[in-house]
Amino acid sequence: MNAYFIKRDKMKYIALISVSFMLFSCQGSARKEASTDSSSSLPPIGGAKDKHGCLIAAGYTWSKIKDECIRPWEGTITMNITDTSTNFETAAFVLMDLTKQKAELFIHEEDESVLLDSVTPHLYANEQYRLIEENHCWSLVHQEETLYEEKK
Repeated sequence: MNAYFIKRDKMKYIALISVSFMLFSCQGSARKEASTDSSSSLPPIGGAKDKHGCLIAAGYTWSKIKDECIRPWEGTITMNITDTSTNFETAAFVLMDLTKQKAELFIHEEDESVLLDSVTPHLYANEQYRLIEENHCWSLVHQEETLYEEKK
C-alpha cells in the first residue's frame, strides 16, 4: 500500500511540473509577442532626428563648417542676448573654421545655422549679419542693432 501512495505522489509531482512548464512557456511566448508588437509602434530610442540625422532631444544640430552634428554650446563662442524683454532665448553661439575664413552662427532668429565670411581679422559678415570683435569680445549686429554680445 505504501508503494501505491509513493507512485501516486510521483505522478502528481510529474503532472504538476508538466502543467507548470506549459503555463510558463506560454507566458514567455506571449511576452515575446507583446514586446515585438509594442516595439514597432514606439519611436526609435533616442528620439527625433533632424534632416541631417542629428539627435534633436540631445541638443545636437548640423554644423555646416564641421560637416557633422554638434552641440552649439560646446567649443564655441557664447554671446548673450542684449534685450531679454523681447526674446526668451538668452544666448547665441559662434563657431569659427580652423582657417578663420568663416564663422557659423547658431541663433534663435534663424531656422538653421548662418555662415559669415571673414572680411577682416575682426569682422565676419553676410548680407544680414555682422560679427564684430572689439576689445576681445564679439558682438552680433543685425540691421544696425546689436542682438548678442560676448561677456568676459
